[in-house]
Amino acid sequence: MPALVLNRKVSDLSTTGLDHAHQTTYCSLPVPVAFWLLRLAIRLLGLVSPALAGRWVYRLWFQPLRFPEPPQEKEWRRTAQPLAVVHRGQTLAVDSWGAGPTVLMVHGWNGRGAQLGAFAPELVRAGFRVVTFDTPAHGRSPGRATNLPEISEAIQAVARACGPVHAVIGHSFGVACAIYAVQQGLKVNRIVAISPPDSLRGLTRKFFIALDIGPRVQEIFNRTFETHFGADLWQRFSPEVLARQLDVPGLVIHDQDDRDVPIEEGIAVAQAWPGAQFVRTTGLGHRRILRDPEVIARVAAFIAA
Repeated sequence: MPALVLNRKVSDLSTTGLDHAHQTTYCSLPVPVAFWLLRLAIRLLGLVSPALAGRWVYRLWFQPLRFPEPPQEKEWRRTAQPLAVVHRGQTLAVDSWGAGPTVLMVHGWNGRGAQLGAFAPELVRAGFRVVTFDTPAHGRSPGRATNLPEISEAIQAVARACGPVHAVIGHSFGVACAIYAVQQGLKVNRIVAISPPDSLRGLTRKFFIALDIGPRVQEIFNRTFETHFGADLWQRFSPEVLARQLDVPGLVIHDQDDRDVPIEEGIAVAQAWPGAQFVRTTGLGHRRILRDPEVIARVAAFIAA
């Protein structure tokens, strides 16, 4: 049975055994034939023109996949008040529950705001206003491509419209975007990081594995990335590095059986974060952790503390 099995500071935890070879969301969900064809096309193009393949893969990196919204998420949204927040001239899909100090929730790559909807009832009962949204190019929000700085800007836009923000809850890639937004000036009193990755290098490595990208194409991808965002992007956007600079109380929760983002990455983020608490769960994986009653109760207690 899933359970919270650890809740303590992380200074004594080991980070040995970090495995960046785990697959991304692309491979932990049912994979359509089109995806295997895409892998084949990239490999063949890489043999003929690594430069063209590298630029193609680079464009793909910024294009999230949109998956159907399950009935439970639709039900959570049915009880919410829809809001319209304009970011870069486009309207983001924003949902709000309750009244009180704002708790802003940020989903991960390929996700939707309503994936965190299970947190809303508990937090509303605790006296908070809960706000979540579909980040650019995700869910019901417009766009075909996005990146970490843009999502962080969108977080700040929603915060300005719904704030001040008491706490932020991030999941997976949403943690990286949220703490970057804090580093860029977003003011919050509490941060909850669920299943966070520890590095941008690790994310691109998983992406390469998922698409079976060869070394030459990887090299071109990395060079293009650095040209557009600066050679220091690997440090500037690293959740582990960003966590070292945080002076906000943090709670990091990660599941032992997470196949998308290994628990060692969450431990690394928590160890880097001064004074952060770490909670280890078992049997919840990367997504069911967002619906577990014990996790929800623990998060609500931390935010209300």
